[in-house]
Amino acid sequence: MHFEQMATAYAEARPPYPDILYDTLEHAGVIGDGRQVLEVGAGAGLATRELARRGCRIVAVEPGVQLAALLRAAVPEVEVVVARLEDAELPDGRFYTVVAATSLHWVDLTVGLPKLHQALRPGGWLAVWRAAFGDDTTNTEFRDRVDRIVARRAPTQQDPGREQRPTVDELTAGGWFDPVRTERWRWSIDMTADQIRRLFSSFSNWTTAEVAEAERAVIELGWQVSEHYQTVLHLLQRRSPAGQG
Repeated sequence: MHFEQMATAYAEARPPYPDILYDTLEHAGVIGDGRQVLEVGAGAGLATRELARRGCRIVAVEPGVQLAALLRAAVPEVEVVVARLEDAELPDGRFYTVVAATSLHWVDLTVGLPKLHQALRPGGWLAVWRAAFGDDTTNTEFRDRVDRIVARRAPTQQDPGREQRPTVDELTAGGWFDPVRTERWRWSIDMTADQIRRLFSSFSNWTTAEVAEAERAVIELGWQVSEHYQTVLHLLQRRSPAGQG
């Protein structure tokens, strides 16, 4: 487990999600004061901290022992289940909302989706979001260099930082959930060479040599670059079985 092996560095490297994401969920009643929330793949608590700050009562599923320890230290009021979602024992119909922040693409959805459906109360929410590290609508010299690094890889190797899985089609497969809306927010952040090194080291398919090359590109471009990212949210609702409300 790549993230488990570098748990502390991973926790420090990832930039936070934009406030508008949480504001949107809160205004829609998906999260908020007293909401029972199940978080899938909580990691070291990047999203968990903000969910707790907004009053959610959280059970977090996290398979990494080191990451789970960091999560407990960061948000001690959260109940942590150290397991993969596919293996976790969850109560039926307990949760108002399930959230997955840049995590559900690691889950076997043929197992995970029916399990989440069962854990949610009737009409419960599934909020799935992830950061896309890069924005195809904005070209920069640094991103051109990143693209050249990735282009040297074998065709089967993709850049997980820019993927936007799972898709709505994947999340609605099997008929467990109905799509409600998709939102996309573009944002930017200035990053130093050291921050780029730490962030790119957290990507599971970037080699040490590739990370060093990306860091060197930042140094050559003046020791700091503006990165343009996206956050994509898919909001779905639990589908009731035929004949049920």
